[in-house]
Formats: sequence, C-alpha cells, structure tokens
Amino acid sequence: MPFITLILRPHVEQEISAKGWRYLFHHCDPNRNFDGEIMVFGAMSGRDIELYIDELTSFGYVGPDHGENSDMVLWEMPFGPVAEMPSWLSVVDVTFFDGARKPCRAWKLSNSGVYQLIDFHTKIAAPTKGYECDWAPLIGKIS
Repeated sequence: MPFITLILRPHVEQEISAKGWRYLFHHCDPNRNFDGEIMVFGAMSGRDIELYIDELTSFGYVGPDHGENSDMVLWEMPFGPVAEMPSWLSVVDVTFFDGARKPCRAWKLSNSGVYQLIDFHTKIAAPTKGYECDWAPLIGKIS
C-alpha cells in the first residue's frame, strides 16, 4: 500500500509532449489508477514520487508546488487535508448502500462527469454512484 500519492489531471490546456502521452498510456490502468479524469501514482518513498514528478514536469505538466496552477497534488497517508489543494480537485465522502463496505473518502475532479470509483489497491468491480454508492451531491439509490 503506497504511503505517498501523486494525483495528476492529465487533460490540461498546455501542450504535453508525445513522449509524455506514451508514458501515461504505459502507466495507465483504468481498473486501478485512472478514472478518465484523474490519474494516481503511488510510492512507498518520497524519492520514487520525486521521480514521477520529474518525469511528468519534463513532459509539460506543472508540478505540485504551484498552487492553483498545479497539474498534480501530493498526498501522504492517512487521508487528511492537503495543503494548497487546487480547485480542480475535490474530496468526496462516499457511502455504500449495501452496508457491507465502510464509508470512505475519494478523490474526484471537481465538476466531474465520472460516477465510478476505482480502488488503487485492488481490482474490485468499480462501484457506481446511484447504484452501489453515493456522494455529494447526493442522488440516492437508483432502482
């Protein structure tokens, strides 16, 4: 389980090099680290995360130390507040309808059009908002 997480918004206004897109396609797993809007990189050490940051910034992405202009955010366990979280990223409290799973928190692109959760740690079936779970703005269970 990674202790340090890097959250990237891959779709940005500035140009990203072709090498950068190949890098992302190589690291992309839609079942575990890419929901279509944000991509997650995890590591056990700060050095490994720094390597991700160095690679991504070399492709044209803006590093995590640029506040609102950042294309990526660093987060360390346990799930807590992020200093200077840009407005494009939000955290939602997720509840599950079946009662078998405990509530959790999830990263979402603000004003997101994605309604499925992915789990960075396992390849479980992705719960879908309104069917297996819900988060604000609440829509309730769709039957």
